[in-house]
Amino acid sequence: MRRFTSILLACVMATGVSCNNGSYAKAKESVEAIASSMTVEQKLAQMIMPSMRTWNDKELTSLNSEITGALKKYDFGGVILFSQNTKDAAQTTKLINSIQKAHLSGGFKSKMFVAVDQEGGRVTRLKTGTKLPGNMAVAATGDAANAFKAANVIGEELAVQGFNLDFAPVVDVNSNPANPVIGVRSFSENPNVVTQFGLQYVNGLHGQSVMTCLKHFPGHGDTDVDSHTGLPKVNKTYEELVKTELVPYASLASASDFIMTAHIQYPQIEKEMCVSKSSGQKIYLPATLSKKFLTEILRGKLGYKGLIITDSMEMDAISTNFDKVDASARAINAGADIILMPVSLTSSKSLKDVDAYIEALAAKVKSGEISEARLNDSVMRILQAKDKYGLLDTSVEASPKKAASLVGSKQHKAVEWELATAGVKEEKNDGVCPVGKDKKVVIFYPKKDELSAIKSGVQKAGAKSVTYVSTEGGLPATADSDIQKADVVVCISSCAMGEDLKNTASVNVLIEKAKTSGKKSVVLSTNLPYDLANYNNADALLACYGPGINVTAAIYKLFS
Repeated sequence: MRRFTSILLACVMATGVSCNNGSYAKAKESVEAIASSMTVEQKLAQMIMPSMRTWNDKELTSLNSEITGALKKYDFGGVILFSQNTKDAAQTTKLINSIQKAHLSGGFKSKMFVAVDQEGGRVTRLKTGTKLPGNMAVAATGDAANAFKAANVIGEELAVQGFNLDFAPVVDVNSNPANPVIGVRSFSENPNVVTQFGLQYVNGLHGQSVMTCLKHFPGHGDTDVDSHTGLPKVNKTYEELVKTELVPYASLASASDFIMTAHIQYPQIEKEMCVSKSSGQKIYLPATLSKKFLTEILRGKLGYKGLIITDSMEMDAISTNFDKVDASARAINAGADIILMPVSLTSSKSLKDVDAYIEALAAKVKSGEISEARLNDSVMRILQAKDKYGLLDTSVEASPKKAASLVGSKQHKAVEWELATAGVKEEKNDGVCPVGKDKKVVIFYPKKDELSAIKSGVQKAGAKSVTYVSTEGGLPATADSDIQKADVVVCISSCAMGEDLKNTASVNVLIEKAKTSGKKSVVLSTNLPYDLANYNNADALLACYGPGINVTAAIYKLFS
């Protein structure tokens, strides 16, 4: 026995392999050893997550030699994929495998984070698969276990294709119903509900070994500007944030792998100002670039120890007000670990921009404007997360065949339908619903892209006499005769974040026309449920909180 042990030990020392259950594997290098061997440029690359949506303005679904060369040249921490990259499950899996192979061919010692915004509902990037209801629809079921179910399916479909990071869940508290960017992406206007459902969502993704990301810190639910198109400002004190927006982060900080920052000004908290490069006006430093928010509040007061990633630096809130390199340096010095989409891999020119961008940041490190100690902190956190999730094992590949069979499977579709139907909420019903299969029904709809989901619900319910009338260009001349021929008038209201007021007026006209004709009326809200307050004269009010499967489920329940 001693002789066998000695031989085995000698083998391990001589070859650098270890033995486990009779099989040999290459010894994994420690996180500390990997970090200590990295150049400044490598460390900076680890802190960058570029996008690759297109190549020369055409959808990118497979790698070309130039992108392969960039992935081989730079030790990027990860990449983010979008709908332009995802034709189907097998293709997406092959793409992700090729991304990881190209990266590892550069001699790098860790695989990349491969991220996606797969929230469910309105923010669903994968073109095929199971399209789970969004957060507000899931919360409308009243059972937080459903958030686990939804995230578990999302996580399983992501993991089988090679994704390892989902930028979800959204834990913004929808405290301002008119905010232009969150809406039904939020679980609720109640921070405790957001926390309860958010935790189950995190657990569901973790059950499939997919990393999670709470967003958008410190909270995007009380803004009146979308940071994709402008720079929002929230005039709240820290004490006010503690009572609402920060509740989910305080509770879930230890549960999540990542937290994403928001490009929002908080002048009552971060008082430092700078000059906008586009307008020349003074603006307050947004949270993404604020050490007070990222280091003092998130890490200090909330005790967060995971990874901090910025929201996309391509968004107008940052890109129109700050120089790209300056914004990235500010974010790093503020405490961000990963800069999301400061550059892209989308053309030969963009690859040259990557070279110049990294060189400029490296110069800031060498000049002392960014401390290498700050880089070291982030790189260690990045590598520790990769180690935890097996990304230092460079041999594992995803199976395109397995992905094709699992993504959008019958079992997953069953969960999708279960949650969609459970999330339909009846706000009012004066003896109208269910309508039944034999009544003559006219459905007035304002958006043609919802018609397919409406018809699918009618078909599932087996309704026999339904007429569909578009109101996209206003009320049609046939509206009165359409109502006269029907027993029940159904109006779709699709108000989105304070918009579509013309549609609201049209719906109220239709309700009155139905009443005058002695017909029952139903209003179905397919987006924000707050618009139902405008239709008190209708006989029934239903909410489904989102497009697609949500609408299909609501129409099905309307009839059945």
